[in-house]
Amino acid sequence: MENIKKIDKKKKIIAAVMIILICFAGSMLIYYFNGIKAVSAKDKEVVVEIPKGSNGTEIIAILDEKGLIKSQLCAQIFLKFHSYDFKSNGYILNKNMDLAEIFQVLEGNDKEYISNIKITVIDGQTIPEFAKSIAEVTGINNDDIIAKWNDRTYLQTLIDKYWFLNDDILTEGIYYPLEGYLAPETYFLTSETCNIEDITIMMLDQSEKHLEKYKDQIENFEINGQKQTVHQFMTLASMVQKESPANDEDRQIIAGIFINRLNKPMRLQSDVTVNYGNQVTKVDVNYNDLSSDSKYNTYRYDGLPVGPISAVSTDVIKDTLNYKTTDYYFFFATKKQEVLYAKTLEEHQKNVSENKWY
Repeated sequence: MENIKKIDKKKKIIAAVMIILICFAGSMLIYYFNGIKAVSAKDKEVVVEIPKGSNGTEIIAILDEKGLIKSQLCAQIFLKFHSYDFKSNGYILNKNMDLAEIFQVLEGNDKEYISNIKITVIDGQTIPEFAKSIAEVTGINNDDIIAKWNDRTYLQTLIDKYWFLNDDILTEGIYYPLEGYLAPETYFLTSETCNIEDITIMMLDQSEKHLEKYKDQIENFEINGQKQTVHQFMTLASMVQKESPANDEDRQIIAGIFINRLNKPMRLQSDVTVNYGNQVTKVDVNYNDLSSDSKYNTYRYDGLPVGPISAVSTDVIKDTLNYKTTDYYFFFATKKQEVLYAKTLEEHQKNVSENKWY
């Protein structure tokens, strides 16, 4: 009788465990199927860029960042049981799409979902060049774009939103307050985002992504023992962007040369700031150019110019932060983009006279 009771007890325990396992499995299935459903029933378009060579895990992370999936874990499990040939492109997705629909779109076979409206911002470009590109692609009036980017009330809303923007961008003498703060990138648009407010936010969001990993270094960047503002750092980085060839070592040395001059103190005497002040692009800067009374004229005014002079790449941000300390105070780029460095004005003048190509 006692053995029968023990057997009955074991059966009850086994039955209870089975019920628990069944319930757990059922809840997991419910969680999984819910996790691969659409995040919303509402129609809301979202543009997603899939870079070349992206794998499934990277694509899932991109979709999650854009708010298009409920669960990265469920998406990973789903991908284990399905096969897709993802193609890089800019896609117009929707928050009412489930995971299967999204992955099918990302195979790139249906042109309906591929974004044909895109804006490319290149390292070293300026606000007038951005405005022209945006106007050409979107049909928004060029003057209206510039007016929006100079609207102090609108700019204040952006200052309140982004940690890297402050009242420095409203300083008297600055030509374009957002100069240097719009990230170089290719931006894909939808008909809903084809307006200057959404485009601006898109660009500044990208800037935040680019700058966030360097935030502590930027906010603690010092010249001559004094902590610089984000605006001052971005101004310096933009000068390095415009002056330097496309290699890390030269950029780091040139950033160090500017800092040497600021530490001395010694005027920066940078041609690229003079050109920006005169709103021209050229190599041969003459005495008439240097005489301009612009706060960007670093031949005429001490210290950094009043603001950034171009869009700045993440590589230049990194190289400016990691500038090299040398004894150089001068540099000259040859026609072959070799940079010649000098410690004295006499050495510099010799480099120029022997290698001048313009």
